Amino acid sequence: MPDVEERRQKRQKRGASVARTVILSAAASVFAQKGYHGTTMEDLATASGYSPAAIYKYFKNKEDLFRHLWNEMAERLQAIFEESARMPLPFALRLRWLVTRLAGLLESSPDFVVAFIAQRPYAAVQAQTPLERQAFEHYVRHREQIIVIMKQGLAEGDLREGDVDDYASLLIGLLYEFAYKWVTSGQMDLPANVEKLIDLFLRGAGAKA
Repeated sequence: MPDVEERRQKRQKRGASVARTVILSAAASVFAQKGYHGTTMEDLATASGYSPAAIYKYFKNKEDLFRHLWNEMAERLQAIFEESARMPLPFALRLRWLVTRLAGLLESSPDFVVAFIAQRPYAAVQAQTPLERQAFEHYVRHREQIIVIMKQGLAEGDLREGDVDDYASLLIGLLYEFAYKWVTSGQMDLPANVEKLIDLFLRGAGAKA
């Protein structure tokens, strides 16, 4: 009965897909609250409603689960950068579009974003584990894409002469703080604060001479 067997296999795949999605979503929330090192498989089992044994059917261990979360968020970020690169926008509009899309990503998946940026395995002095090396590669790639945008700002005269690497660091720092402020406040007006972030980046905090 090939049709029956095929339907059975499809049901199993759908069930596995649902289970993985539920476990990943629960894991994002737990990692965001307790951090990677403070989270246990028992915590993940409690949050997801699956036993540790069931979780091990879909993920090798805690690091493997965190790696899947990291890759998913890295892919979402990459899609935003690639979409930005395809649009013929001047620097100021590209910056506003990028920050707005990143804010939308934060609003739609806060736990994923917090789990992504709070642990920052790429921040290790020397990347040693596969996760640290992979995370560092993602960080470098996204940073280079921001540097490309900063170079556009210099070429169009929207940024004063300076080191584009420094400008990228400034924007990344503002984005991190923006994300933490939104998560911890729970009541932050995203559109208004997107404009505030952009204004702070472009104009700086210093008084006019």
